[in-house]
Amino acid sequence: MKIIVIAFLLALGFQAGATHIVGGEVYYDSLGNDEYRVTFEIYRDCSGSGFDSPLDYTVFNANGTVFSVFNIPLPTPDTLAVVYDDPCVTPPTDICIERAIYIQTISLPATVDGYYVAYQRCCWANNIANIVAPGDWGITIKTTIPGTGLVGTADNNCARFNEYPPIVLCSDNTLDFDHSATDIDGDSLVYSICTPKTVNISVGAQPNPEAPEPYADIPWEVGFSGALPLGPGSNVTIDPQTGMMSITPSLVGTYVMAVCVDEYRNGILINSKFRTFGYRVVVCEVEIPMTVDVVGSAILIEDCGSAGFIVIRDDTTESVDLQIFISGVAINGTDYNQLPTVLTLPIGVATDTIQITPYLDGLFEGDEEIVFSIVVENICEQSFDTTTAYITIRDYIEMSITHTDSVNFCDETEVNGQISCEVTNGVAPYFYSWNPNFGNNSTSVFPTSILDPNLNLMSVEVFDQCAKSIESEPIRVYHNCPLAAPNVITSNDDGINEFFIVKNLEDYDRVSLMVFNRWGNLVYQNDKYQNEWKGTDMLGTELTEGTYTYVVTPESVKYIYDDVEKSKYTAHGFVYIIK
Repeated sequence: MKIIVIAFLLALGFQAGATHIVGGEVYYDSLGNDEYRVTFEIYRDCSGSGFDSPLDYTVFNANGTVFSVFNIPLPTPDTLAVVYDDPCVTPPTDICIERAIYIQTISLPATVDGYYVAYQRCCWANNIANIVAPGDWGITIKTTIPGTGLVGTADNNCARFNEYPPIVLCSDNTLDFDHSATDIDGDSLVYSICTPKTVNISVGAQPNPEAPEPYADIPWEVGFSGALPLGPGSNVTIDPQTGMMSITPSLVGTYVMAVCVDEYRNGILINSKFRTFGYRVVVCEVEIPMTVDVVGSAILIEDCGSAGFIVIRDDTTESVDLQIFISGVAINGTDYNQLPTVLTLPIGVATDTIQITPYLDGLFEGDEEIVFSIVVENICEQSFDTTTAYITIRDYIEMSITHTDSVNFCDETEVNGQISCEVTNGVAPYFYSWNPNFGNNSTSVFPTSILDPNLNLMSVEVFDQCAKSIESEPIRVYHNCPLAAPNVITSNDDGINEFFIVKNLEDYDRVSLMVFNRWGNLVYQNDKYQNEWKGTDMLGTELTEGTYTYVVTPESVKYIYDDVEKSKYTAHGFVYIIK
């Protein structure tokens, strides 16, 4: 697992004469009688050329004119302790931050409009990723001393931040840092992530006096901004009321950013100050001693397949007994096989798998989760951590099937016929077993030549991925070709055309025949005709030679309910009886 380490530090690569400044802020205390104690906290990389000695700064009247330039002798710097949030991570060895706290008491006569204090210094490191041409820019820090026109008196005390940011952070534990400030006057403070103020190197490495407001923002590189100071994919937020700050970096490199605090009294903004600081983001490796994962699908269907929880460890030099904790909505031993409470990994064994087989209970309970956890000793923190994996069991819903009701074909006009079905529920994809066996999909295409006359019964059985099946009701497939009759019969006993033969008679349950003479009188009728008429009336007397009309009407279960279809298969016409 990769851990991101953030160093409150800028790397080498500064221009000659630069101080490797990595941040700073200014604040003040009112001592009464127009006296103010001004404090500058300046941070720099230990590899730089040193702090300013002395530090020159400028106090401006509110209108931007210079009130006075002051200087403070260099105090004794101190080296900050490397503080980070994961004892299992070894920080980079080149991290070293020095801090110089410059303090001076000055006199500022009370005015209606007040003053502001500014300090500017070159330069940022050339390898800072979020500033365009970083070597051409320096730091600007500033705060305001409100006049009597805002606060009523000349005794305001500036807010100051309580802690400097941690030097190292592991990304697995997103940096949650208390960036709050203290204001002894009890004024309301509002926090925000803001864009650092800068100064162009063209005005000199150490302007004296400093330039008046307005102060330029640092020129952000593409993809960076005040809201995204660490770039795309990173996250930097601060609670405006509490000052709690959260940082999750994603890009390796060196960056600067700032936090502003606005000071309100009686709803009026009386001061706005900021602290600028830099981060270096690097990559290091941390091994997790034991993990739990899922083997197979993390979603199982009741009584359908199986999966497992796999426990993996790196150190196999000792046998270990692991305590297993099972929770979740799914019930151990009821919704799936009973799982053990202890797992033993012998010496030399790195992994073991706990199999999960879900049971079919016939209840519709929705998704039920199995939570599988083991407790692992965290040697670094001298505590115990829990590592967890999850499997979800879903209800098995039985398949349902719809299919063709009934259909008819004629092999004289259609080479192939087809029937189809549709399956829902179960677990797709499905396997189709048609009877007769033509095709393995939702549609069966078969040659009409296999059909017997009249009614044929076909069916399909469908299997899903859980090896469960459903079978259709018999599908009625009819072989019905149009009826056709001769136009001549002879009654001369020569064995040719002696009977009125209706073609495809066998395709129907029953066929009726009616014969009429030329005056429209019914001379012959047979409701169950079997091709036996040879030109006689209903008493068996031979009819005279001549032309007669006939109507052949099929009867079939297929057409009882459909007179339109029935009439399509009715045959009628003229027949000539020859003696």
